[in-house]
Amino acid sequence: MRALLLLRPLLLVSLLLALTRPGFAREEVVVITSFPASLYEPFRRAFEARESDFRLRIMNRKTTAAIAMVAGGRFEADVFWASAPDAFEVLREAGKLLPIPAGLRPVSPRIGGFPVDVPDGMFRGFSVSGYGMMWHQPSLTRAGLAPPRAIADLTDPRYRGLIAMSAPSRSGTTHLMVETVLQLYGWRKGWEIWQRLAGNLATVTARSFSVPSGVAQGRFAVGLSIDFLGRSGTDDLGFAYPAENVFLPASIAVLSTARNPEGARRFAAFVLSEAGQRLLTEPRINRHPVAAGMAAPDREDLFALAEAGQSGFVFDAAKSGRRYELVNILFDELITERIVRLQKFWRLHAEIREKAHADAALAREWQAVGDLAASLPEALAALENDPASTELKRVPRGVPPPPVQAALVERIRQGAEASLATAEARLEALARRLNPEAGSARP
Repeated sequence: MRALLLLRPLLLVSLLLALTRPGFAREEVVVITSFPASLYEPFRRAFEARESDFRLRIMNRKTTAAIAMVAGGRFEADVFWASAPDAFEVLREAGKLLPIPAGLRPVSPRIGGFPVDVPDGMFRGFSVSGYGMMWHQPSLTRAGLAPPRAIADLTDPRYRGLIAMSAPSRSGTTHLMVETVLQLYGWRKGWEIWQRLAGNLATVTARSFSVPSGVAQGRFAVGLSIDFLGRSGTDDLGFAYPAENVFLPASIAVLSTARNPEGARRFAAFVLSEAGQRLLTEPRINRHPVAAGMAAPDREDLFALAEAGQSGFVFDAAKSGRRYELVNILFDELITERIVRLQKFWRLHAEIREKAHADAALAREWQAVGDLAASLPEALAALENDPASTELKRVPRGVPPPPVQAALVERIRQGAEASLATAEARLEALARRLNPEAGSARP
């Protein structure tokens, strides 16, 4: 007993010394990211094992929601970590980023004409990805369809009810795909493609990962997805980069609101280091690092693919950043909020095609009605160059937007409604002329 009493002070001293070791008093680094746990958990474990003074707290949010939280000052994270370069442009424009040092030398300073690192170092690429289409081969076979080669192919009525995608307001990945089509084809033509494709959608999913999951289960025949989610390696599933594809870096940035800027810089440095780049190639993560000499030998070279497919088009992330919320609002008002009406309109439009083409005048009206439904109303087309559209901000659910923004959104809503309502009325009139039993284009 006496021996135990003598040992107690020594045990107390040992405990106090242990509690002062770095592992017991780690500084917290808050990372806000859209990446899944399959990526961030291996990085968290590796970083904490390497940097014993720090521990990561991960806030997993959709890119669009993360932007709103950070840009709106409603959340003080240390690191922003996501796929979409235009999301970083939004935060840079809002003054929310700090410069960080470069990592290892990349395979090339640019991919598909787009810089891996922005010149001012406000955010830096750590991985590269491509956006494309995945498909469920048995579903396509039953429909008698070949895999699509371009997003524009999906406007074909034969794909009706077979396609799934998320909304750009809910997914940074989808936002990039929508914006790429708008930049590649032009503002008016790009929106025409998306509105025609909308008539073939089975649904607009709440999260981007629901698309590859649904295709894998055979609920959808085709889905728009990022490559690391769309590839499966099974015989029933296929993936291809479409003609409209663009290869872009996923990036990391330190936020100007960081409470722990040193820890944030250390985590960014780890992600860009040799250890972080090699971690990306592990099968459980399966991503493409940007650093030279780090790619897994059995993986395709996205830098080479981008170079081979380069057609002069370079994704303009700054332009996308300026109109980020405009594109989100337009897509939701033109497509997401009226998907059922669009499905019904384009179904009836396809059903009466053969009868309408029996008469030249009716065929012209049939074509004109479809063009009206797919065209961007003039008032909305002008928004591409409207300075007020660059001031749009994402507003949390339940919070009223500023009056100027509310007025602009209402203008968008009214313009979209007037255009579709006119097209529906004309299609119904044409259907009645061809066949009184044809039904209605309205829900």
